[in-house]
Amino acid sequence: MGELYGRSIDEALRRAGSAAQVASVEQSLRTDGPDAGTRRLRVVAGDVDIELLPDRGLDIGQVRYRGVPLAWVSPTGWPRPGASGFGASFGGGLVTTCGLLSFGPPSSDAEGDHPQHGRYSGLSASVRRAEVGADAVVVEATVVEATVLGAHLELRRRVRVPLGEARIELRDEIVNRGAGPVEPMVLYHVNLGWPLVDEGTLLRSPAGRVLPRDAAAEAGAATWAEFPAPARDYPEQVFRHELPADRRVSAEVVASSGLGIRVGFDTASLPAMFQWRVAQDDGLVLGVEPATTATILGRADARAAGLLRALAPGASWELGLDIDVIRDRSET
Repeated sequence: MGELYGRSIDEALRRAGSAAQVASVEQSLRTDGPDAGTRRLRVVAGDVDIELLPDRGLDIGQVRYRGVPLAWVSPTGWPRPGASGFGASFGGGLVTTCGLLSFGPPSSDAEGDHPQHGRYSGLSASVRRAEVGADAVVVEATVVEATVLGAHLELRRRVRVPLGEARIELRDEIVNRGAGPVEPMVLYHVNLGWPLVDEGTLLRSPAGRVLPRDAAAEAGAATWAEFPAPARDYPEQVFRHELPADRRVSAEVVASSGLGIRVGFDTASLPAMFQWRVAQDDGLVLGVEPATTATILGRADARAAGLLRALAPGASWELGLDIDVIRDRSET
């Protein structure tokens, strides 16, 4: 068990006037701007301050460690996605879930049309639990992606933030509630930004091989591990990381100060990982993206390559990430 401000958790809670002094979960409703009418959950657990987005499938917005922002946030913020599409409503944040039936560019197959990165981030969650426990803050919710007489998937999400550990545990169970088999596709878009991401920030990957997606990525293939100097015009680069099978692995993003993020996951359930980076001087972003399927080219490409796995009626998949803060070397 971790510590809070130099004391064990039990000691810290005894010394505080209330547990809310060191840990809390607060619900609010946005009243202005493009995200007016959407819900927020703010989780505070010692040094970690987390924004959860119930109307974006309980994805994770900005996260601060001792006041330092870790996630990249786009200029769009988090409006409810509408006809404008993913590109005009992708707010970034620490975790954007892509799926549950497709990720990558818009795609069409026998099951219909799939928008960019799927429909998940436009779905509202039903929050079932939000409380401070003896050793962690826990939020649980259910998200349903369904069509009439078609796929019917239920995602049960649990976000646990242990006290004193600077850690976020995200666990998803995807259940097929429909009458026929479904082939889910899920990608966790972990978006990191300045000041964590800057020239010289390192990505440490468990991959045996790193492959560029296209010509733009090929131009940066030799330096995929080190974030480049910002430029006025820097096209996005995407790399596919080939991972060892059936192992617990982690990818780390570490700034020159020593502050960083570690993303841990199991390749038995998330066998693929992609890297996304843009080094434009008006916004630096580095994405670490564990996924169920080793293509970033959409559902039709995944089907053609034989990469989709069927989920039988009543069956479930368990997916998840552990996200840890790597402390700055200057901390005592």
